[in-house]
Amino acid sequence: MRKHKMSVVSQITIGILSVILAVYLAFAAYFLGATHPYTYSRQQVIAIAKEKAHLKTAEAFGVATTNETTYAVIGLDQKNKQIGVIVPEHKGNLTVVDLSKGVSPEQLKTNTTTSIVLGLYENKPVWQVNLPSGFKIYDFKSGHVILSLNA
Repeated sequence: MRKHKMSVVSQITIGILSVILAVYLAFAAYFLGATHPYTYSRQQVIAIAKEKAHLKTAEAFGVATTNETTYAVIGLDQKNKQIGVIVPEHKGNLTVVDLSKGVSPEQLKTNTTTSIVLGLYENKPVWQVNLPSGFKIYDFKSGHVILSLNA
């Protein structure tokens, strides 16, 4: 039986493709590992909100860090009313807010706003408005600035 030798060009091509595949797999594994905590938290908070706050559909999810870290999901309840469900990172009571009873996040948005997240500050619902230079915390009901932090 005759042995076929691969040409140098074929060997180099297979080597380069192998390195590219290895780099791609390394990036994919890193990315999946890096996003897992966020994805897992999102799934858990939505499940809690559906079970305890009777959330029917989840429309938005966010993480706010004020004096404590909280997770929030916004969506529709069983009566098709838009609500926000705030879950503290560490054990605590679930807070459900009727979004029609507070300031709309669109009223707080500026040209430099990167995101607006529902959260808790001193156990009261707030909007955390994130900016490139820091963030501001607004009272959920009145819209007054409670705290402003510039980086």
